[in-house]
Amino acid sequence: MDYTYLLPCHGSVNTNIITGICSNFKSPSTPIRIFAKMNASFFKAKLFLFGIGLALWGSLHGQICVNKFSSIRFTGATYDTFTCSAVTKTNEIISTGNLYDYNGAAHIAKYSAKGSVIWSYQYNLAYFSFYPQIFFKTVHFTKIMPTADDGFLVAGNVDQVLSPFGNPPPVKIYALLAKIDKFGKVLWNKTISNFGGDMSFSNIFETSGGDYIAYMTNDNGKKKLPGEHTYGRVLRINPSGTVKWSTLLFTYLFDAGGLGLNHKQAITQAQNKNIIIGDAIHKTDPANGSVIKEGNLHFMELDYATGKVNWETSYEYPVPLTDIYFTPDIVSVSELAGGQFSFITSLYLPAAPVGGLSKKGVNIITSNKGVIQNMVAYAPADGIPCNITDIAISSSGSRTLLFNKKGKAMLVNINADGQVIWNQGYDDEGGRYPANCFSAGKNGFNIFMSSNKSTEARLLITDPGGVIDCMNLPADILAQPATLNYSHDSVVTNPDINFDNYLDYAYPLKRSDDYPLSKNVDCQQTLACCTDFIDSSVKNNIRICEGKNYVLPDSTIIKDSGTYYITYKTPLGCDSIVFYKIGMDKDVSDLRLGPDTCLTQTSSIKLQATPGYDKYFWGNNLTPTNDVYTIDRPGNFWVTVSNSCGLKTDSISIYAQCDFPVYMPKAFTPNYDNLNDYFRVPSSNKNRLIRFTIFNRWGHLIFQTTNPQRGWDGTWRNEPLPSDTYVYYLEMEGFSGKRILEKGSFILVR
Repeated sequence: MDYTYLLPCHGSVNTNIITGICSNFKSPSTPIRIFAKMNASFFKAKLFLFGIGLALWGSLHGQICVNKFSSIRFTGATYDTFTCSAVTKTNEIISTGNLYDYNGAAHIAKYSAKGSVIWSYQYNLAYFSFYPQIFFKTVHFTKIMPTADDGFLVAGNVDQVLSPFGNPPPVKIYALLAKIDKFGKVLWNKTISNFGGDMSFSNIFETSGGDYIAYMTNDNGKKKLPGEHTYGRVLRINPSGTVKWSTLLFTYLFDAGGLGLNHKQAITQAQNKNIIIGDAIHKTDPANGSVIKEGNLHFMELDYATGKVNWETSYEYPVPLTDIYFTPDIVSVSELAGGQFSFITSLYLPAAPVGGLSKKGVNIITSNKGVIQNMVAYAPADGIPCNITDIAISSSGSRTLLFNKKGKAMLVNINADGQVIWNQGYDDEGGRYPANCFSAGKNGFNIFMSSNKSTEARLLITDPGGVIDCMNLPADILAQPATLNYSHDSVVTNPDINFDNYLDYAYPLKRSDDYPLSKNVDCQQTLACCTDFIDSSVKNNIRICEGKNYVLPDSTIIKDSGTYYITYKTPLGCDSIVFYKIGMDKDVSDLRLGPDTCLTQTSSIKLQATPGYDKYFWGNNLTPTNDVYTIDRPGNFWVTVSNSCGLKTDSISIYAQCDFPVYMPKAFTPNYDNLNDYFRVPSSNKNRLIRFTIFNRWGHLIFQTTNPQRGWDGTWRNEPLPSDTYVYYLEMEGFSGKRILEKGSFILVR
């Protein structure tokens, strides 16, 4: 016999012991049904024992559902290379990527902590012009940062191209910065360029006061003359996108550009609220403007209120003859407990015992004024060159580095002194899935792996020690003491020089279509007992009137149409995500059929109602149609619309004739008896009134109007005029467009 048992997924601990099997529900207060094909008493006994077991487990483990690790493959419609990842304060994962189709759209996706896709969208620059010729193709997002209001800030650049088809090469590269809400909608964006070369936002940081610090790179291309220079710029921007200050990092003979836009600069805010910057600048050989003659690591503090330089230091880094264009990425800067700063980068350093230079990861620890106090290099035991490509800092401040060793990915966790605590390697399946970026969640790390050779990408979700049993490989990164012993010119920045101005063209970034990602789990181990419920195909459809708001159950205020969601947490820590599709209804008060017209010039007329409503009901027809209705006879016609804003009917009269003869009264009696008190154009005349004028017998103007509803009451300057003969002059226009002029006399009788 079949039995159905209704189990509550909420309430006291005694009811919560059942939540081990309450895996798929949309609300913490929604019960589920369990179907059992067994004897009722047997099922109740089994359920009771199961509940006791879960209660004991819950008392020991606090009923927290922990995903130990997962290896997930995502398949999209085209190649998608991940560029950055971050984690929200609610432990949701976000990623940016670049698509190799869809006109070079950028891609942003949001996932649950277990890797289930919540939403995934394409982003394009929605602007074009044939004259002057401006077309945009490829949007590059290089950095994404969660913000305090649950949204995101994304940074990167966009290519201006030669034609709508995006024929290479790019004409110009614009810097791009955008604020996006938690549902993926663009709130504002900046598209910035100057009269020189290419520009990009390379890094962003949210301050303790809620403003954003952005590093904007500039590249004028290969230097052709000794006097040509390219400098970086740092901006402070408030949450609504207004620039508070902008500091050009004018470093005289040292350039911050000329070698492309794909270099990283580091930003943080110190305890004293000021901004710490780490970048790399260089002098180039005058004979060859792209060969580095002297490169310097450049550390500085900018005043938070003004953007002025408080202090700066610089240290020359070696450039080998085998890599004459080398410019190091400054991946990160962090303030340590004692007020020191730790700058993470990769440099060519001496390779013992074989000699020469080898690329290594480097941790440079400075004083609170940027003076180097200690330096730690990281390299594998076999001495193979490696470099640091990304860093993730956990909520506790623990730092983990992403290394690239000949295409192989390794995570290395370090302490405040820069010493290695643990390291883990990961299988990239022979280079098919190189690691692009990663982020630190509450229970481990999220490693994104992809290339432009496959429509498949991979997300590895590890435990807090970087462990994922099905994907781990040995890693052997060792920490070694290091030094920088190179003479150099001290770098001086003059922030008072600001010749390289820029313009925000505000070309709009638009969220376009969904970019579906299909998910397959290669391996997974879960320490506890429930499953996320995320099904974006099931939505609550809500209609609201334009100009009105809708409040989600979590108090989020919705003002625009789109897809939104809220996340419920089960007692065991799993996500149950409910989606809302909000539609915006056009205000019915805007409905219009236009002015009355005539039929004699054509055999039929198409009546056009105000567009934008879902359904139109013409006349007494109960079947909805669209906003156009064809008629072939004179008469009165009407249309009705209704939605969440209300209901409205508008009508129009179609006449058999287009020009109406003018018949004006010969007299009127303004004696306030509500009979013939006004001299006006009769309402039966359907011509359009242009002007209605009245003169006395001496030709003085005493009344004029363009309103056909208004008439003369027999007064002038609020004084009644005597009985007499007066003259009117009438200008009208028929439905045919013909001008109609009429004049005559009438008598005022008192």
